[in-house]
Amino acid sequence: MTEQGFHFCPRCGTALVAGLPYCPKCGFNIADIGGSSDKPDVDERPDADHFERKPDLQSFDRGSRRTLIILGVVAIAAGVVAFNLLTRAPAVTGPTPGSLGIPGTGGFDGGSVSPVGPSAPIVGLTIQSPPDGQTIVTKEVTVIGLAPPGLTVTRDVSLGLDQHATADGTGHWAINVGLQEGQNDLVFRIGDDRSTEKRLRVIFTPPAAQ
Repeated sequence: MTEQGFHFCPRCGTALVAGLPYCPKCGFNIADIGGSSDKPDVDERPDADHFERKPDLQSFDRGSRRTLIILGVVAIAAGVVAFNLLTRAPAVTGPTPGSLGIPGTGGFDGGSVSPVGPSAPIVGLTIQSPPDGQTIVTKEVTVIGLAPPGLTVTRDVSLGLDQHATADGTGHWAINVGLQEGQNDLVFRIGDDRSTEKRLRVIFTPPAAQ
């Protein structure tokens, strides 16, 4: 130990030689300072790694901007979805086929029974009763037939006034016709349209006298 009590050079940290008043490496004069130290009196500035790292403001700003962009995109997407939901055309509010009271492809209430479709429209004139050539034992017969609803059916009478009837909503009509003994040729048409004429032959045979 030197007489000043230093073991190492205060300047460069080199071990001192006993009895030498100066540093054998840098020549620092130990006698110029007082006190003692067992460790080199070097600049004990903390290493750069010990300094507290300041936050990277630039990286922080980039991360913040990225987060804000993502949040903005999400908000815009949510707004578009909400707009589409609000402006979407409303669904059919009425009952749909197969629902209660509305026939679907499988019938009413989704069952297997198919609804009865509308009947075919009536075209022209048809005589349903009596059948052609029938023998009648009464003085009068009721002729029944079909024609388009609302139209007038006419019985053509050669030596008298024509008879008329109007087809009802279902197309049915009826005319009571008085018969002559023997064969009766009856002619019917729609209005004055002779292209629609239908002929009916009936035979009136009075019952035998008792």
